[in-house]
Amino acid sequence: MRTKLLSTALLLATTALPSCVYADVTMPLDTDLDKTVLGSKTGKSEAFSILWLVAWGDAGTKSAAEQGAIKTVNHADQNYFSILWGLFSRQTTIVYGD
Repeated sequence: MRTKLLSTALLLATTALPSCVYADVTMPLDTDLDKTVLGSKTGKSEAFSILWLVAWGDAGTKSAAEQGAIKTVNHADQNYFSILWGLFSRQTTIVYGD
């Protein structure tokens, strides 16, 4: 009985907390959004992490601009994707420009 009650409480706690099981959030990396012109090109760069032990990649703005052959960056977005408290996570930088 006690194990069942504890399991139920743990399940409710994990589903009640935001982004514990799954998160996919995109946010701007710009402060003057009312003047944003995106441009004709897009570039992405990514970094990954598994089991909080291994991480690889380059999610920097420079890497994203080089991937998209962008000389002038007009705007940038950041995307964060996570499963099970970060058991697997991906951070993506998306840049727009010409």
